[in-house]
This record gives sequence, C-alpha cells and structure tokens, in this order.
Amino acid sequence: MRIAIIHKDKCKPTVCGHECKKVCPVEKKELDSCVIIKSKATIDEKTCVGCAICEKRCPFEAISIVNLPSVCEENLIYRYGENGFALYGLPIPRLGSVLGLLGRNGIGKTTAVEILSGKKKINLGKNELGLGKKEVSNFLQGSELKRYFDELYNSSSEESGKTKKKISYKPQNLSALAVDVKVMDLLRKRGNAEEIKVLAKKLGVENVLENKMNKLSGGELQRVAIIAAVLGDADIYFFDEPLAFLDISERLRVSEFILELSKGKTVIVVEHDLLILDYLTDFLNIFYGQQGAFGAVSGVKSSREGVNAYLHGYLKEENLQIRDKELNFNFTKNKSVCGGVIAEWPDFSVVFESGFKLDVRPGEIRQNHVIGILGKNGTGKTTFVKALAGELSTDRGKLNLGKLDISYKPQYLFSDSEEVVRDIMIKEKINKRFMSIFNLASIQQKKVKQLSGGELQRFSIARCLAKDADIYLIDEPSAYLDVEERISVAKSIKELMSEKEKTAFVVDHDLLLVSYLADNIIVFSGEAGKHGKSSEILDFEEGISRLLKELDVTLRKDRESGRPRINKRGSVLDREQKAEGKWAVF
Repeated sequence: MRIAIIHKDKCKPTVCGHECKKVCPVEKKELDSCVIIKSKATIDEKTCVGCAICEKRCPFEAISIVNLPSVCEENLIYRYGENGFALYGLPIPRLGSVLGLLGRNGIGKTTAVEILSGKKKINLGKNELGLGKKEVSNFLQGSELKRYFDELYNSSSEESGKTKKKISYKPQNLSALAVDVKVMDLLRKRGNAEEIKVLAKKLGVENVLENKMNKLSGGELQRVAIIAAVLGDADIYFFDEPLAFLDISERLRVSEFILELSKGKTVIVVEHDLLILDYLTDFLNIFYGQQGAFGAVSGVKSSREGVNAYLHGYLKEENLQIRDKELNFNFTKNKSVCGGVIAEWPDFSVVFESGFKLDVRPGEIRQNHVIGILGKNGTGKTTFVKALAGELSTDRGKLNLGKLDISYKPQYLFSDSEEVVRDIMIKEKINKRFMSIFNLASIQQKKVKQLSGGELQRFSIARCLAKDADIYLIDEPSAYLDVEERISVAKSIKELMSEKEKTAFVVDHDLLLVSYLADNIIVFSGEAGKHGKSSEILDFEEGISRLLKELDVTLRKDRESGRPRINKRGSVLDREQKAEGKWAVF
C-alpha cells in the first residue's frame, strides 16, 4: 500500500516546469493519467506505481510518495482531503487513568485528540466533513472505541455539536488567550470565584488573578489555561503540551495536579518531556510514521515500556522498527576539574531596576565540557548567560573572558527578517552535517519570518553551533521541539563539544535533555523575580542531587535504557533513597 502526499504550501505549478508530470512513467505511456496539474498538483494513488521519480525531481520538494508496509487501508481513520495527511488508528482512552500520546510533531497526535474530543469526525478518507453517528458506530463495531464514540455523540442532534460526555480541551497554542482582559474576569466565565482561587493556589498563580492576560509570562499563561480547562467538572480532559514554558518544579506541580484530577475521570495528555511524561501518565500510545505524510498509532503500553520502546526505536508487539538507531543515556561524564582552563569568571552581582538581584559564584571554563544550567524560572539563569555573553553589565562591569569567541543562542526567538534561510546558510557556511541534524532542507526556501516556532528553534541552534567559537551559550534549546528533535539537539551539542574540545553552557527545563548532554551542573535557587543565586560548578550527580533535594524529588536509573526516572512521591524507592540521602541514583 502507498499514499501520495502533496505539500500544498510548497507546490508552485505557476513557476515550475511541471517536472512531476513530465517524468512520470505512467504519463509517458499515455494510457492512464497519474499527475493532474491545476492550481496545485494532484496524484492519482490508484494509477501511481510508487517509483517516486516525481518526488526526487520536484524542485520545491512538494511531493512525498510513501510506501506503507506497516498499516492496512482499513485502519485509515482520517485524511485531510486528496493527497493530504492520513491518520491510521486511534488511541483508546481509559477511565480513571492518564493516557499519554508520544511521538514527533506533524505525525497526527493533535488530529487524534481533535477526533477523540469531537472537534473532528472520523472520515475514513472519504470527505473532510466526516461520517454520521451511525456510520461511525458501524465502522467501529467490535472495537473498544465503539462505546467511547457512542457515548461521545448526542443521539438527539448530530449537528448540534453537543455530547453526552462533557469534554474539556486545553489547546497547544495559547496565543488566543493573551488578551486585554483580567485573569479573574476571564476565568469567571468558566466557574465561580471561590473555585478559581482554590485552583490558582494549587498551581501557584494566585498572585496574578487581577493581572491582564496579555501581561502574563508564558508559564503563568500556561497554568491559567489549565485552570480554565479544569473549571466546570468535565468527564474527559485533553491537555495538549501542558508543560511548555514551565520550570521543573512547576512541571511536577502541574503533573501532580493532573494525576489528582484523573481519579474517576478520563485524561489524555500530549507532551514532549519524556521524564515528566513517564511520571505523569499510566499508559502510552506511540505515534509513528512520516511527518506531514501519515501517522499510525501503536497499541497501548505501560508508560515505562512505552518510553523505553520509543528510545529503542522498536515496537515489540507490532514487530516494527521506527528508528534506525537506539538512543541510550550511558554517557561518560567529565568531572568538573577535567580539561584545560580556558577562562574564568569572578563572583559578581547583577541588579535590575525592578529590584531583582542575582549573585553568582566564581567559576572556571574548561575545554570539552557541557555545563547544564538548572533552576526555577525567575532566578537568574538567562541573566547569567547574558552576562557571560557580554550583553549585560555586572557590579564588576562587563565580564572579561579574554579573547575567546562566543556564540550565543538567546531564549526568546523573534524575527521579521525577509532573508531566505538558504541565503543565510550559504553566508554563514552551515554545512551538510548541520542541515541533516536539524532538518534544514525542508525549510531552506522559506523566509526567516515564515518559520514556525520549532523551525526557527532548529535553525537558530544550527546557526549557533555552526559558528567557529570557543564557548557556546544555548538558552532553552528544547522549546517548541518534539522528543526526537530534543534528543537530536542534545546529541549534536554533546558530540560537537567533544570533537572540537569546546565548551557549552545549556539552560533548559527538560531534565532528560540535560541528563543526556551535561557533564557538570550549575543550580540556580532563590525567590522568583526577587533574588537568585548560583551554585559553583558541580559534578553532574551532585548538581542533580542538589536540585532534586530542593524539589523533594528522587530519581533512579532505568535498568533497561539507562534513562533517569522520577520515583512516585511516597513510593518504596522514594522513601528508601531519601532515607539514604540519595536523591539521584545513576
């Protein structure tokens, strides 16, 4: 079985030579027609022989011919029109548990959530409007999903959009919430003031209820969105990337909040932080396929087994390889005293007009090191990196790191640049290796201002690492990236520093990513927005342990994959490790 995908945003028949039609062997025989070109190209999948010559010859990379040996046509659930993205299979929600959806961006997770929440209807690839209730029920006969969808749709009025089960949905994109309205006024539309205050206290945003929505930080907006989703007591809750913009302590707080919510309810979560996803969920469905072309859904797995299967790249029950290489976490960590000293910084302070003060301990910069920077939001991590980059003055003036070249990737990425990605790549000598690692071929024809959040992040990291520098400062590289992209970024940073004997400072809240790449750790503590202080440079395990002790959380190493796992609070392992003073066991 095969499908043909036309990426309509890339297809430009008015400026190309219609190479797809000219090279198609079916068209050359003049017996059948395969490629039809009007405002956009379309490919007849019934006559297509799967040679993929058109895919290779298209100058705009607008065609994908995909062979599907691992899925059956009868498993098709939804398709976005002719030659559009196709989704095969659906997760099965479970009452009283948290189900996690794990997989790359552009592979159907959000589409599955929209179908399960009633926002889209199963269409079996026939039409985008979807099937009626009876057709869906007949199609799902004998499946565990039949009962779910029978209860989902209201039998009295198919077109009303009402459901028997009350659905609550926290979307991925929160930009629509950043409006000129007070937080309390917006939330009052969903629930009463007393309930709002209780939930706000649980999530640590009770102090922003009188603030305007468009004045909130990303983390505050995320938690307010979660409160809005929870108000009203639904039966089924969908949370699409609920941990974005949150620091480690906030991620744990939100996770425990969602776990408490799941008692007697059905909860589905889409998330890319593997460490927290494992902690938060009871079961997982893995999404695999080809980005922008098709997605398929694995059978349900326990969270531990699901994450390990994803890292191994092999789904045992499906007998399917989803990745060429296994990902593991058994890296050698350099001690903080290893490597030649190339620079050092003194103890210094930074004071802002707002009253925030950061105090930093002195430290040395050594070759062939990756230093992970961890801590709560608002305690000075980005301020520290900017000071090292020479973008901020300290009480000692601008820091002097000698004649070392510094490459800096900032936390927030905004660009109105009209430059084309390919022109910048040529100018900055970004080679094929970086193009491959960061999948830049797919965006090289775009203008910088047209890039999505994930595309801009990948491009910015590639630009930072491609520069010939002594020190690389990389602030929040995991933002907007999926699991695969995060691990690819971590691996590339680790390997590059080792190969070139350079040094990187990486600020991030994804503890699994930091565990993957960091040799040493600097921990930032304090009171958000008021004062912060850094630790000295610590050996990896000591630094992680110091952070975990502050969070009252313990970690253990998974015996199969080597990845760190969070112990459930109060579990036997949690109690034993705390009693022994072992906050992290690697």
